[in-house]
Amino acid sequence: MKAIRVHTPGGPEALKYEDVPAPAPGAGQAAVKVEASGVNYIDVYFRTGAYKAALPLTVGLEGAGTVTALGPGVSDVKVGDRVAWTGVPGAYAQMSVAPADRLVKLPDGLTFKDGAAAMLQGMTAHYLVMSTYPLKKGDVCLIQAAAGGMGLLLCQMAKMRGATVIGTVSTASRRCDFFCRSLRAAKLRRHD
Repeated sequence: MKAIRVHTPGGPEALKYEDVPAPAPGAGQAAVKVEASGVNYIDVYFRTGAYKAALPLTVGLEGAGTVTALGPGVSDVKVGDRVAWTGVPGAYAQMSVAPADRLVKLPDGLTFKDGAAAMLQGMTAHYLVMSTYPLKKGDVCLIQAAAGGMGLLLCQMAKMRGATVIGTVSTASRRCDFFCRSLRAAKLRRHD
């Protein structure tokens, strides 16, 4: 199988597309055919060596795909389930192995791309809006970088909680991106 790996820390040139043995699931694990990988700043931190990891490392902490095999003791997922995960290295590969209890079943209608992209940013936005400071109707919140993936999720969740949202963006083109993405998200919610 193919994977994108880092053997020595560095810039983008440190990423190597290479053949590696397909992983086999151990006890409590599931093998997943990766259909989409989330791309996050933390991947850059591991690639550059800012965050330490054993090398060589298959990068990518967020992905989605189809379960293809189960290790002993797995009962929460089954072969054929569509799943997503975060916090498990190895998503930049054709196959990945993850602890089964870290896998989230994807609802029908949610694409692998959306599932992979929503895990890390979605969980972060959720705990900020629901736990760090539980927003409520009448609250006003400022969201920096509102046009990015994380910012857009924060805006949507804050509005769902009834808060007034003030968002900042870095450029006029990012402002346009934000408004276009916000309109698409609102249209999707209306049709659900």
